[in-house]
Amino acid sequence: MTESRKFSAGWKLDVDDKACYIDIEHDEDEDNEERHDGTNAPEHGTKGRNGAGDELANGQQSQWCDLPDHIMERIFAHLSIRERYYASLTCFSWYQAFSLPNVWSNFMVLDETLSRLKYNYYSGWQPVLDHARTQNCLLSVGKLFRGLDFRPLFSFNNMFQFMTLISWAIEQNQKAKVPREWVGCGLKIKSLNYIFPCNMASSEDPESIKLFGTGGQLLASLKRLMLNLPNLQTLKLVDLMLERYEANHLLDEVLEACCLVLRRLHLINVTMVHCPVMHAALFLNLQVLVISPQNIDDDVLTLLADSKVRHLYLHQNRYTPAAIAITPCTVKGWRMVRRDNPNLRVHLCVESTSAGEILLQPEAPVHSMIYQSPKTMITSDKLLAAVDAYKFTLTVYGHEMLPDFSSPVEFQDRIDSLLVLMARSCPELSVLMIRERISTATLLLIARTAQNLRQLYVRRNQLVEECDWPKNPEWSDEFFQWLQAASQSIESTEKEISQILQNDWKPLSDEHFQKTSLTKHVDY
Repeated sequence: MTESRKFSAGWKLDVDDKACYIDIEHDEDEDNEERHDGTNAPEHGTKGRNGAGDELANGQQSQWCDLPDHIMERIFAHLSIRERYYASLTCFSWYQAFSLPNVWSNFMVLDETLSRLKYNYYSGWQPVLDHARTQNCLLSVGKLFRGLDFRPLFSFNNMFQFMTLISWAIEQNQKAKVPREWVGCGLKIKSLNYIFPCNMASSEDPESIKLFGTGGQLLASLKRLMLNLPNLQTLKLVDLMLERYEANHLLDEVLEACCLVLRRLHLINVTMVHCPVMHAALFLNLQVLVISPQNIDDDVLTLLADSKVRHLYLHQNRYTPAAIAITPCTVKGWRMVRRDNPNLRVHLCVESTSAGEILLQPEAPVHSMIYQSPKTMITSDKLLAAVDAYKFTLTVYGHEMLPDFSSPVEFQDRIDSLLVLMARSCPELSVLMIRERISTATLLLIARTAQNLRQLYVRRNQLVEECDWPKNPEWSDEFFQWLQAASQSIESTEKEISQILQNDWKPLSDEHFQKTSLTKHVDY
């Protein structure tokens, strides 16, 4: 059997002339290195703040070693544990940056985190959690953790063992006589994010879906961890797909530990079927609640009406049941919310690789509708229903991502008239994102019609440079002449819309459009 890993080792002298043994594994599958201590400090080829530094080819001195700590923190925070380890071997300045507090503020746990490869007779080399390395990591930087982010893919046993170990480490602080080495470990954690890979379909077919939920000992270890985080302010649980009896008791421990401190709660697809999660509305100081529509009903709305929640996000992703299979909350429930909690804003969002549709909530105070689905087109029935239901509250509307379809070419088949109707009917509309084909004349009409429009995102290569609108009897001859002249080119349209919106407006390239997100316009 041929080894795929290469080893290099040897004895070196550090700055104090102490011998240290360096054993480095060159393994692409191993994504992490344990925390190093002062005995294996790097050699000072680059002397950092205590020396002159490396010389470049032209004789000048490199200044990378003299970067301020706050910049080094931001750089190291973007690196994996293994990359941080190797970067810390560069110079003494970077070696010190390894232990800066903000570098370890968010700790992401993947399948290979703090693991060693172990050969499995049936599956080949598999990552297995290294308990010694994990303990060394928690002892060294565990007290710096402010957020935990679990992203398992296959190694659920590694997730279970890591959560068990860190829960045990935090529990040491609850003893009457706390062991000195565990003082403060995990006590600063304020954010927990757990995304379960519920789709167990073959990776050869990315469109296929085969859903399985979590549970058993893995769920028990997650609940134990949540119970040991009394300072938790943000909790995100995504795609757990639990059974009803498990979902009903999911947040028992969180409510016991964080009833007064939790501020943001994300519960996306706690179950596949209709199952209201009543605990979601019982946190006394909760400000933001993100939940799937199958996990909310009129009883939850009754509790939200008397809560401090200001933003309610009804989020649908690719694993959420289709909108036609979910029952929305009743008109009576939403009217009660509008009466008792007038500051509550509702946001509807769908995120799907297929043609996902938003489940409309009748008479809800909806302030934003965001589509993150490349195959969803704007249709007259859906847009008219949204305008009719939310015309007095809607402020943000748009379709993100590049479309996976071709827009109609002819004016009568396009969405121009529908968007102008939305601009005229929704006086509070301030942000609009359009990814389908549209004419420059339509953009001018939208900018002139929407009273509070501030941001307008369109794709440059989907603009039709012409005035394809017939003259409306309500338009004056002067206005129609202006519309015809201003829509003849993109440059003239840019100039006119910039004056109307009072900013430097330009259409976006596909690359910039792909990177633009509407969530920054939604108040948190």
